[in-house]
Amino acid sequence: MQEAKLTCPHCHQELKHTLHPFVDLAKQPKQKLAILTDSLFSVTCPSCAKQFTVLHELLVVDEKQQIALLLAPQSEVRELDGSVTGKQGLESYTLRLVTTAAGLKEKILLLDSNLDDRTIELCKLYLTMYLEKPACQLYFAEHQEHANKLLFTVINDEGALEGSIECEDALYEQLCETTDQFLLKQGFFTAVDQIWAYERIKNNADQ
Repeated sequence: MQEAKLTCPHCHQELKHTLHPFVDLAKQPKQKLAILTDSLFSVTCPSCAKQFTVLHELLVVDEKQQIALLLAPQSEVRELDGSVTGKQGLESYTLRLVTTAAGLKEKILLLDSNLDDRTIELCKLYLTMYLEKPACQLYFAEHQEHANKLLFTVINDEGALEGSIECEDALYEQLCETTDQFLLKQGFFTAVDQIWAYERIKNNADQ
């Protein structure tokens, strides 16, 4: 944990807040829940009692599945050498780079559902084309196993919730074969998102 000095954006009073730069999903279930409920990044000002959000760099690991997620707010890079975290033993892990709390939550939900995030991004690409709204962002919400469907939340270009869209498990299973062709650089945190999916499909079509 790290102590940070913050300034409330509402009343401009200075305050101290504890940051959590590292979370082990298996050993820290309360911190995992805090990520999923947005409370990990929520700060309540002791002076005015108003809340505000503070995103900070955060490394999240799942040692059992050997996956590490790096939240790097406002980062513009698409790949980042895994050694920058200073944590040993990540060389054989699956490494992912995210820039938003929503992106981090999605990766954790996919882990819990045992779904491949690369294939999910390809599913999103197809669904976005179906919606004919390329500016929309889709986020995985739920795997409805009883109905054999994947449910996604739709966020419009203004950042507002627009609704939801679903696809059959069959599409996911079909795209898994395509995903196997897209190899990632070992030992690097990679931003696997809709931009990544579009670039891979485009490069594949150009070959």
